[in-house]
Amino acid sequence: MRQGRVRTADPFDIIPRLISRTNGPGWKPASSNGSKHQPLLADIYGPQEIIKSGIVPADIILTNPHFRHEMIGARVPHNIYVHIAGIDLVRTGENDFFVLEDNVRTPSGVSYMLENREVMMRLVPDLFAGHQVAPVENYPDLLLASLRSVAPSTASLEPVIALLTPGQYNSAYYEHSFLR
Repeated sequence: MRQGRVRTADPFDIIPRLISRTNGPGWKPASSNGSKHQPLLADIYGPQEIIKSGIVPADIILTNPHFRHEMIGARVPHNIYVHIAGIDLVRTGENDFFVLEDNVRTPSGVSYMLENREVMMRLVPDLFAGHQVAPVENYPDLLLASLRSVAPSTASLEPVIALLTPGQYNSAYYEHSFLR
């Protein structure tokens, strides 16, 4: 039997962080599919101009354990390599932000954001009434639509989307069970 620790606590910060659209970091909606990563990955698994031009040494990419040699030259639907990206921001000034983590390999955290929003709407409804807070409850539908959009053209109109998980001892298991 596998030993491990089951994560039971939902991280919750009682102090909401409001980020204005005009002074915020300027991100795009969830449907942008990690757009800043797409050209880089298309090049790395395609013509490799970033390597040929010497911008990035070949060994940094080609010896990385997450680099998939079998993907070189592979065509991916709609040229989308990244379907989900988890971007952790840190506010460093009134209008300044720093990307703490830019995770496209195993992003997680959206379930906490959705649950935290629901709790905050119950605890401090006036906060939401007094500000134009962007909705988040449609994220699962946007994610599903994004994943279905890259299904093969031979798939049904509503292809089945599967979420694989290593199980309850994985740090992102709450996320996996939430999104099922």
